[in-house]
Amino acid sequence: MSLDPSEGYDVTLVDEKIVAITSGHSSKKSGIYIINTENQSKQQFVELPGSPYGITRNHDSLFVCVQGLGIYKVNTVDYTISHVISCNLPWLSYVSVFADKIYYTDYTHQSVVCCERNGSCVWTFKNDSVLMLPRGITVDNDGNVFVVGEKSSNVVIIANDGKSYKEILTKEDGLHNPSAISFDKQKRKLLVANLSRTAFLYNVT
Repeated sequence: MSLDPSEGYDVTLVDEKIVAITSGHSSKKSGIYIINTENQSKQQFVELPGSPYGITRNHDSLFVCVQGLGIYKVNTVDYTISHVISCNLPWLSYVSVFADKIYYTDYTHQSVVCCERNGSCVWTFKNDSVLMLPRGITVDNDGNVFVVGEKSSNVVIIANDGKSYKEILTKEDGLHNPSAISFDKQKRKLLVANLSRTAFLYNVT
């Protein structure tokens, strides 16, 4: 099984056999490929009204960033879609969900936004002296937010109230233009991927 490189941007697990892959900017059609990794087949294609970038799963729903439109939710049972946050979201945005909050990165405005499920903004973090061109985002068991800075080549952790932050990984830890990040809540490990196709696994204490 293979996908054209132009047809894959971000990926998340749906279950132990199924993954969901966003198309990113595609000259063909915009949406989410539902892939069965066991038999290596395309199981479903969920069409979206714009180019999708970051994606994450929360229980039986997928949350996806759609350029120019905001955050969409996709039911993983029947693949119906709903528009949950309306905003002029730029390309290369990523999303994470924890408890009753939705978090996303705004690459153009160099900011990280925390919202309620109804779309109302809780806090916005912006500090381009420490976090430049934020992309991948993930949340730990306590609601602390980890974000990669592509241009700053680092990982910044933002407290769950959005008020304090700390740079925890830098170029000295192997990062060079990182783009994606994932936190394993059971093993407390942080996976960070660079644009150069290298990835690093870190213990979080």
